[in-house]
Amino acid sequence: MYLISVEGGDGSGKGEAARILGELLSEFPFPDVVMTHEPRRHSELGKLALQSVKLGNKTPLEEAGLFAADRLDHSHTFIRPHLARGCVVISDRNIHSSLIYQGVVGELGLDKVAGMNAAAMIPDLVFWIDCDPEKAMKRIKSGTLRMTSQKQEYFETQEIQTTIRKASTNFSRPR
Repeated sequence: MYLISVEGGDGSGKGEAARILGELLSEFPFPDVVMTHEPRRHSELGKLALQSVKLGNKTPLEEAGLFAADRLDHSHTFIRPHLARGCVVISDRNIHSSLIYQGVVGELGLDKVAGMNAAAMIPDLVFWIDCDPEKAMKRIKSGTLRMTSQKQEYFETQEIQTTIRKASTNFSRPR
């Protein structure tokens, strides 16, 4: 039926927004509303992508490749089958995160990252959760987002969160 992505910088509240959206849509007569997120924390490809961010030991191209591989597998083994059954799939992050994080912040360029993700499902609708980078950093530092690692990820700086916000604002402007 529909693939909906909820995007935003780290600490923006996109996970909570996705949860609320799921609750709201479950009130409508869809066969099912299914929640998911990228990268996947319970798949080998998703774990590799997450590890690359936590350790910061991959080039932007290698990192983009790991995220694209997880997204492609996710698209074909999870998202597509649910859509075929008429479900609404809500994803906490999708291709737009890669476009911003690897394409803009990692300086690979939008075309290269889009090409790496060309075989993956593209969301029908994208919600961008805008958050002031200073507020996002307070949320990140408060520890509420840190479930598996005490180490700061390299994206978790106010400078990078500001870059992410600016890039996402540019995406949302009419062309």
